[in-house]
Amino acid sequence: MRTQLELLWELQKIDLGLKSIKEEKDRYPKEMNKLDEKQKVERERIEKEREKIESLEKTRRQKEGQLNLEQEKIKRAEGKMSEVKTNKEYQALLSEIDAIKEANSRIEEEILRIMDEIDEVKRDLSKREKDVGATLEKIEAERKKLQEKMARDEKVWDGQMERREILSKQIESKLVKLYNTLKEKRQGVGVVSVKHETCQGCFVNVPPQMFIEVQKNNALVRCPHCNRILYWEGDRNAR
Repeated sequence: MRTQLELLWELQKIDLGLKSIKEEKDRYPKEMNKLDEKQKVERERIEKEREKIESLEKTRRQKEGQLNLEQEKIKRAEGKMSEVKTNKEYQALLSEIDAIKEANSRIEEEILRIMDEIDEVKRDLSKREKDVGATLEKIEAERKKLQEKMARDEKVWDGQMERREILSKQIESKLVKLYNTLKEKRQGVGVVSVKHETCQGCFVNVPPQMFIEVQKNNALVRCPHCNRILYWEGDRNAR
């Protein structure tokens, strides 16, 4: 029975390791999604700045087009001045030209303001692109690190699954069946060690005589409280 218990204890440790790896494997897609989301947010920040510049450039072009049209109006009005016949018409034409020039002055001021804003946004964008570039590099480094860990875990998983299959064949079938039943009922733990006369599964003291039997590892002993199989992995000479 000693050999059977030792194999069963090793099987339990393998199963706990596999459980931990599975939890990590289940977590990987979430971590990858988080990294994807971070990348998306950073790229959207840059895109918004570029769209803002494009919008300002479009507004500037519209203002410049409007300014050109107004200047053409001035030229046409000035061309009519030689054709006017009365002082009233002349004064009306002058007023029209002055009004257009005043409106043009405001348009020019708007164009200058827009150009200043474009320059400022471009400076901010340049800095932000560098910051985002650095952030994206960090994200890619995290992604690579995560992928490497996934590959390592997958390799360990395959090795442990192979070892588990070998162990399962070496352990008596009725013992494997009992272990699997306990494992399903007890959160993946069917075999536990005993330390200081305490079951490490439910942390309840076992009777002194039972503790002596557990230390021998010569018989199948189960915790009277949680029903798990008890195993002694301490100093076997201390009995």
